[in-house]
Amino acid sequence: MFDKIASVYDSTNKWMSLGLDQHWRKTMVQECMSLSKHDRVLDLATGTADVSLLVAARLTELSDLRGGIAAGAVLGVDPSTEMLRRGVEKVDERVMTGIVHLVKGDAQNLSTVQTIDSRGRLSKPSEGVATGSIDKISMSFGIRNVPDRASALREMRRSLRSKDSSRVCILEFALPSGQSLLSLTARAFITHVVPLIGRLATQGAGSEEYEYLERSILDFPQPLEFVAEMARAGLQAKSITSFAFGAVHLFTAEPAADSLLTSTVYAEPTDWQ
Repeated sequence: MFDKIASVYDSTNKWMSLGLDQHWRKTMVQECMSLSKHDRVLDLATGTADVSLLVAARLTELSDLRGGIAAGAVLGVDPSTEMLRRGVEKVDERVMTGIVHLVKGDAQNLSTVQTIDSRGRLSKPSEGVATGSIDKISMSFGIRNVPDRASALREMRRSLRSKDSSRVCILEFALPSGQSLLSLTARAFITHVVPLIGRLATQGAGSEEYEYLERSILDFPQPLEFVAEMARAGLQAKSITSFAFGAVHLFTAEPAADSLLTSTVYAEPTDWQ
């Protein structure tokens, strides 16, 4: 599905988010991830590598010298070959090849991955993400597309180092549940405007894919329900930051056996809680 819309994915995201998607991603990288220059980062559902590149840029800022960053410090994983191919092109254009490594893989099982080049050629399967090898995990607008969320969340916990500084940052859409005018407007935008933008952007060719986008948002659990899912996987949610009147949420979590939400942050007014 994402192979089919890869050519318009970046531009359509900007239209569908009213230009705010990059702001949400930057907030995740700069505020949620609490990056240190020696961190090893796993970016799941990396798509065309927007977040992977933001992370690499931040690690470069934190490092005294560019050479101080470990090779392949950022591992971007996605199941879509065409999205990754475009991501590799962007990584090459921004001269981040030594820092960002993109691979084809499944968030539900990270035991094997395949390296990809700018022509979309895949290597043979190789060893994936080792247990306890990752400091920070990001996932933007991808968890709702995973058939088995519980497996993906368990894989995050398995991959994560058991340290106080370890983080999982998940950015995701949700259908606003409040009854305020702004929440109702945001809900109408998701259910009516988003599919229309998708049809226009793809000249009708991707209408089915963007109708799926709407359905996937409708089916995604409300924030506290998702927090409970994370807790069952051993990820302790520390905060929820709400954007776009409850249409987007940023979940900050740490590795823990006992999961209790300690705070909720509202970047904009919302009444979903």
